[in-house]
Amino acid sequence: MNKLGLLGAAAVATALCFPSDAQADPVLNASIDAHAQALIGTSTGNGGSFVTKAVKNALAWTSSQWLYCFDVSTLSAAQWYEQIVPVDGSAPTNFVEITNIADVDAGHIFAINATGSYAGHAAVIIGEPIDITPPAGFYTPYRTGQKQWALPIVDSTSTEHGQNTAYPDSRRVAGVFTPSIVGTAYLRLYSDEATGEILSYGWSVTSTTEANVFDQSERPFAIGELDITACL
Repeated sequence: MNKLGLLGAAAVATALCFPSDAQADPVLNASIDAHAQALIGTSTGNGGSFVTKAVKNALAWTSSQWLYCFDVSTLSAAQWYEQIVPVDGSAPTNFVEITNIADVDAGHIFAINATGSYAGHAAVIIGEPIDITPPAGFYTPYRTGQKQWALPIVDSTSTEHGQNTAYPDSRRVAGVFTPSIVGTAYLRLYSDEATGEILSYGWSVTSTTEANVFDQSERPFAIGELDITACL
C-alpha cells in the first residue's frame, strides 16, 4: 500500500490544495491556527504535546495516519525542531523552514531545540509579527542593526511569557497565572534590519535583560510551515 492509500480521503483533500512547488498550504495553515486556538483553556500537555494535538486535529488524521508520517505518537519540542531542521543535515521531510521575518504567518510552528537541562519548547504562531522596533515600540534590549518583533502565539507552558496591556499572556487573570493550560501570548524575535533574516528570540516581549534573548548558538530554534506531501 502506498502512502496515499494509507492516509485516505481526508489527507487527499488536504494534499490537493498544495501548490506545485511543494510549499505548504495556506488553507492548512489557517486550519492549524484555528485548531490551536480552539484548545485555549484546556490541558494538553506542554510544548510539543500541545502542538501535536493542534496539528493532528487540523489534519483530521487517525493515530495510524499520524504514526505513518511522523513515526511517533507525540512529538516533543525537540522533535518538532528536528522536523524543521533535521539534526543529521538532511533536507526537511514534512516542513518548509521559514528563515525570513517577512514570511512568518499564522499556522506556522515555532520550535526550540533541547539544550543541556533545557527541554525545549514548541508553539503555534497565530498572526504576523508585530514591529516593536523604536519608534514603533520601546522594548529593550536593543541590538544595533536589528529589528525586533512581537510574535503572537498559542502554546501550553508552565512559565509565563511576560505581561503588559499590549502583549499579555491570557493565562494571567486577575493577577494570577495558571500554568500548563493552553493560552495566547507573545514571543520576541530579532531580525537583520537589512535582510530580514531571523537571528534570535526572547521568551517575552516585556523582559528587558540580554540574558533572556537567545541566538542559534545558545538555543537553536526554527520556524516551519507544514508540508505533508512527503506522507502521501
